[in-house]
Amino acid sequence: MMIHKKFNKSGLTTPPLKAIVALAALVIVVFTISFDASSITDSSNSSSLDLSSVSPRDLLEYQIHSNKDRLSKHIPNSPHHEEVSSSEKAKFEADSAIALISFGKEAANGTLLEQCILSLRRRGEFDGKVMVITDAPRERYEGEFDENVIILKAKEEDILYDHFAAPAIKYKRFKTLLIDYMDDVPELDPIEWIYYLDIDILVGAPFITMAKALNKKYYIRQRFGTPSVYMFKDPDPDKYALNSGFIIINRRTSDLCLDAWRNAIDTHPDAGFDQASINHVIENENSNHCKMVGLDVEDYLTYPNGDDELIHVIFEKHFSPLIHIFNSCFAKKVSPEVMGEFVADVLDLNDSERNEHKYGKSVIHPSTAKWSR
Repeated sequence: MMIHKKFNKSGLTTPPLKAIVALAALVIVVFTISFDASSITDSSNSSSLDLSSVSPRDLLEYQIHSNKDRLSKHIPNSPHHEEVSSSEKAKFEADSAIALISFGKEAANGTLLEQCILSLRRRGEFDGKVMVITDAPRERYEGEFDENVIILKAKEEDILYDHFAAPAIKYKRFKTLLIDYMDDVPELDPIEWIYYLDIDILVGAPFITMAKALNKKYYIRQRFGTPSVYMFKDPDPDKYALNSGFIIINRRTSDLCLDAWRNAIDTHPDAGFDQASINHVIENENSNHCKMVGLDVEDYLTYPNGDDELIHVIFEKHFSPLIHIFNSCFAKKVSPEVMGEFVADVLDLNDSERNEHKYGKSVIHPSTAKWSR
């Protein structure tokens, strides 16, 4: 059911009266809002309060209005806004491509890849080439994307099934093979710059504005003579130097770094995370003749850290350029209802798309699975 909102002078929406009355009674009974409850009993009169008619959106609206002072501290900083002309956008999309990898049953049976690409196309405003390497059969994504999305089947010889202690490493290793796979596609010959994203990242703002701001700060596109790759600094700096969820790669010069990274992965099969092998490359930077450059996270990348933060973002429509949301340890603190509303807003879903329930926190849909190994 569509909810019509009214706006007050502060810009906050005023929730429907019916929802306020019902939820105020709920707060008196239990003092907190529980998203998991379908009904709650009032011990004073033993009557049951039915929440089946109250939508998750009403719950969120009530919560933000009731806690706006407490929640205000959770508003993130404003993302960088770089003015970009149409000619700049066209040039960027002509020599830059997004690279994604999608492996395993969970990814094939879920919609993380679809969500990531949809966010790129809508709020990311990126219309250029997207290269996807996957172990799923070609029919899994047949007819799912536009003509600029290129699906590549992973080569069996590149999947080292029994080599690593952590099963996911055999898939993360494909981050080091992006140039090799791109070289096999003539359609991608004009591409000079590769921007890799983990598929559990959503793009919440024009992608080129972030790329332009990063280039301005780090002179990324002016360093052709230095074999380098660029990643954001890890959220756990005491443990890992860089995080490989986002990588900037130059097709002509970054191969030395990727080769060194792959060698570190292959020679340290007991490492549980690919960040550990990045640490090894950094420690041997001189002998590898490449540089792993750490980018300050600032407000380019956010890790949603619980309902409070996401509720504010939903109502402020204030999305950072990159949102590492689904498989991060931080996302586990977010309730399914809030996650669903947040994803719908980031993807700018219309009412029909929302009702399909295709996107959200759940990434596995056994009833519609097209593939199993």
